[in-house]
Amino acid sequence: MEIEDKEIKILFTALKILYPKYHPFWFIFYMYIWYLRTIKRQLKCNVQPVSIDFITKNINGKHLFKDLNHTVVVHPENIYLSDKVLKLYCDKSKNFTIVYPIADSRCKKNELLVSDTFYLNLLNLNLINNLRLLNYNINCLKFADEINISLVSSPFDINNSLSDSIIERFFKTPKLVRRGDLIEINIKYSAEEIYYLNSKINNVHSVFYKCNKVIYKNEEVTGTFCCVIGETAVKQGINIQRFLPKKTMKFIPKNDEFFKQLPIVPYGLQKYFEDIQIAVKPFLRKAKLPLKPAFLLVGNVGSGKELLIAALADHLGMHYYKIDNFELMANVYAQNETKLHNAFFNAKMAAPCIISMHNFENFGKNNDGQYDERIMGNFADELEKLIDKNDFPVILFCCASQKNVPYDLQKLFLETFEINAPTEKQREENLKWICEHRSLEFVVSFSEIASRTHGFFYADLKALVYYAERNSEKNDADFEKTVTNDNFFTAIDYMQKNYNESIGAPKVPKVLWSDVGGLSDVKEEIIKTINLPLKHPDLFKKTGLKRSGILLFGPPGTGKTLIAKAVATECSLCFLSVKGPELLNMYVGQSEQNIREVFKRAREASPCIIFFDELDSLAPNRGLSGDSGGVMDRVVSQLLAEMDGLNDESVTIFIVGATNRPDLIDPALLRPGRFDKLLYIGPCTDDISKISVLKALTNKFKLDKDVNFEEVLKVCPNNITGADFYGICSNAWLSAVRRLIQEIENGIFSSELVTSENVIVNFKDFKDAMVDVKPSISSKDLLYFDKLKQELCSNF
Repeated sequence: MEIEDKEIKILFTALKILYPKYHPFWFIFYMYIWYLRTIKRQLKCNVQPVSIDFITKNINGKHLFKDLNHTVVVHPENIYLSDKVLKLYCDKSKNFTIVYPIADSRCKKNELLVSDTFYLNLLNLNLINNLRLLNYNINCLKFADEINISLVSSPFDINNSLSDSIIERFFKTPKLVRRGDLIEINIKYSAEEIYYLNSKINNVHSVFYKCNKVIYKNEEVTGTFCCVIGETAVKQGINIQRFLPKKTMKFIPKNDEFFKQLPIVPYGLQKYFEDIQIAVKPFLRKAKLPLKPAFLLVGNVGSGKELLIAALADHLGMHYYKIDNFELMANVYAQNETKLHNAFFNAKMAAPCIISMHNFENFGKNNDGQYDERIMGNFADELEKLIDKNDFPVILFCCASQKNVPYDLQKLFLETFEINAPTEKQREENLKWICEHRSLEFVVSFSEIASRTHGFFYADLKALVYYAERNSEKNDADFEKTVTNDNFFTAIDYMQKNYNESIGAPKVPKVLWSDVGGLSDVKEEIIKTINLPLKHPDLFKKTGLKRSGILLFGPPGTGKTLIAKAVATECSLCFLSVKGPELLNMYVGQSEQNIREVFKRAREASPCIIFFDELDSLAPNRGLSGDSGGVMDRVVSQLLAEMDGLNDESVTIFIVGATNRPDLIDPALLRPGRFDKLLYIGPCTDDISKISVLKALTNKFKLDKDVNFEEVLKVCPNNITGADFYGICSNAWLSAVRRLIQEIENGIFSSELVTSENVIVNFKDFKDAMVDVKPSISSKDLLYFDKLKQELCSNF
């Protein structure tokens, strides 16, 4: 201790001599601050790439030069407020570059966020991992005398004059440049007046240049220098072709949290993205394949075809060139040929490039709507020229919403990818990705939402999230919206109400077993037939046996349609109701196409129930239909083929048919494997069933105490059906309403205070309602249906 005290005294004595104006204790604080600065500069970080748009929109910091190509986003604890320019240094490679730091607390402490372009430049310098931010004096930066840059060719029309205007505005403020760097100019951010006033570049997001030379004092240099118009001469060389920075992930801002990474493709579309990527990668190698890199994408409108191709171009660092088939159409064949040639030539000059041709199902059609062999032949010739003698790859994707692409065109494609309707799991994943991508705060059960969105594609789910967000309440504290299940349910009801026909989404009806009176035997039989495959799918999958269809037959008004809706509701299945006559069409082949579309929609919405009402009008006996063209015979054959095809597929589809005349239906439909279960739905015969029907129909009525259903049945006629009961109950309620209106006019009630609760139905209302009731089924009809029941149901 004595030795240590002597050393401290010697240190204090030396400090008094060196710094006589200051007390020696200030030296301790100085050393502590210097120690903290040294520790902070020793912290090592890794670089993560983000888009320039992300930096401009989500980073709160501002810097003097607005040089996004040399900006790094860091955690506030990694830098000081006085830091304007820093040196990004790697101890291992001894390389460094100059950067402008921006502090943001949502960035991780061991992470530096840079633009995709700057990341590529740092990768060339081997400045990616284990980097330190060191002090750098801004006065040490030198202005270059001259730089030489080249525009990276793109499919868009950027002439020399426009390029000069962009460069002039970009270098209006000082920018850092280095030989060999790629420079990305975000036009909207760096040249706003050009972006909004020049129609040619409305679709252009960024323009890329490569720095070929940096000259300082008549010598070509390799370090980092400043460049600004007035101090530096900017010369533009010939255009070049090269790959762009790759984009593999998206960063999403979260309030008071770290930035979150998201894949560039929704979770539910990842499988398609991986398959397409595997098919394309062999064409990116230097050794060229003797094959045409042309692929066909087939999927419904809104299935995500454009998203997949654009994401693939970003992921591979290639230009994305979108062409619509309607832009290539012309009245004269020669014009069509010229437009296609120019489009492919632009893509070839902008290689490496991915071309996306949309609405390809209409390609090759002339003004009369017929396929022109000259147009298809010209497409094959242009495709051959497109891939010939290219230093960089050019890959063609043609997108069609239908499969009916002519064979002459199909054979030109190396592979066809079909984007099917998303499964429930894929819809759940897509919904989650969309909400995260929009940075929404949500408390949602995505599985529950996905189970109610059968038939929704990616675009439909995006619209659903938009409507749900619009329905959500705004949080005044942070101006963020929290989306809940109720918001989604409201949005689903809105979309199914307004867009059901366009999105082709079958509805789930809201009819419970309690709404169906009587028919207890029929209910039990249907539940056994449908619930068994749903609860034990593995058993049926191993054996390959399926119960495909149920035919409900009986007199009109007995509740056949109501039972089908109740089955769909109780089993949580989609319900696709089809009226027989609405599928028939005057054009040849269109009726069969309508049937195929019905089964296609059902497959996309699996598990689903297809309900064919008035089946006898859709599938009459073949050979006896009486139409000269044989339309009905072909319709029946198409229906049989579709039903047989369900046995070979993994989808869960139940077919329920309803008819009043089963004897008119083609016998081939009534064999096992098709409509293999026939159930007779007749009028209620016992009082217990009739009372249950009345209770079901009046469960929302307010009944008087004097109403006794047994007494009501005594005044009812025989052979009464469920539809007749519905008419009786409806008339009884209207009678009660008329009585209430009379009381209001007499001054007994005030019209302002009257509600639906004041409508009370009594026994007299039921009695008055039965005055004009005539049974729907006569005794003769009942005998006829009983005979049919014995003939048809005896075989099953």
